Amino acid sequence: MKKLLALILSASMLFSFAACGGSSESKDDDSDKKNSSDIVENNGGVAEENNGFDAYKDDTQNAEYIIFGSYEQDNDLSNGKEPIEWLVLDEKDGKKLVVSRYVLDALPYNDVDAEVTWDTCSLRNWLNDEFFYQAFTNDEQAKIVTVTVNSDANPEYNTEQGQDISNKVFLLSAEEAGKYFDSNSERVCEATSYALAQGVWTGNPNSTKRSCWWWLRSLGEDLYHAVYVVNYGYVVNRGGDCDGCWDYGVRPAMWIEL
Repeated sequence: MKKLLALILSASMLFSFAACGGSSESKDDDSDKKNSSDIVENNGGVAEENNGFDAYKDDTQNAEYIIFGSYEQDNDLSNGKEPIEWLVLDEKDGKKLVVSRYVLDALPYNDVDAEVTWDTCSLRNWLNDEFFYQAFTNDEQAKIVTVTVNSDANPEYNTEQGQDISNKVFLLSAEEAGKYFDSNSERVCEATSYALAQGVWTGNPNSTKRSCWWWLRSLGEDLYHAVYVVNYGYVVNRGGDCDGCWDYGVRPAMWIEL
C-alpha cells in the first residue's frame, strides 16, 4: 500500500515536497540538470583505456567516468542491454569507488513493512544477487571488490544502523553523499528511460525532466525509513518509507580493482 510521506523542511530552505509519488514543488534550475539526450553518452569527454576499462574525463564537470558492465537503459528490450557509465568518486590502493552515473532502476528499500537495516533489507540482496549477475560478466564480477560496509550514522537522528556486512554492490550512505558531492547540484541524478518506465519518481508527473529521487543506504528517523536524495539534490535525512516508496531510484556503487 502506497504511503504518503509529508516532509516539511525549515522555512529557510523555501521548499516543500511529499514522498512516495505525492506532489512536489521542486527547484527547477536547468543549470543543475543534464539534457535527456546525454543518457548513455560521454558528453564529448576524451576516451581512454584504463586497464581494460573504457574511461573518459568530462572537463565540463571535472569528473571521471568509466564504462563497465551493462544493464537495460533505453527501455528497448529488442536491442539488448546498454553499457553502464560509472562516476569515479575515490581511488586508493589500486581500487576505484564508483557510483552509476544515472539511476538505473526503481525499487523499494525493503519489500515488506517491517523494521529493517541495510544488512537485512531486500534492496541490498537485489543489488548483490539479481543486479550483480545481470549486469556483469564473469570476468567483470572478478574485478568487483568485496568490501565491508555499514550505514554510517544519520547526521540528524540517532537511529540504529545495523551490522557491518560484506557487499559487492551497495548504495552510498548519507555520510558518503556529503563527502563525495560538494553541493546539491552535484547530487542531481537523472534516470534512464528504463528507470522512468519502472516508475521512478521525478518530483512532478507532468515534467519532462529526468532528474529523480534516489535511495541512500543509511536509515532515517527510525527503522521504517531510509535516507534519500530528492530530484534537486537535497539529502532528506528523515527518510522515506522503506517498503512504501517503490518509486525511488537505485544508483548502485562499488569498488573496482584497476
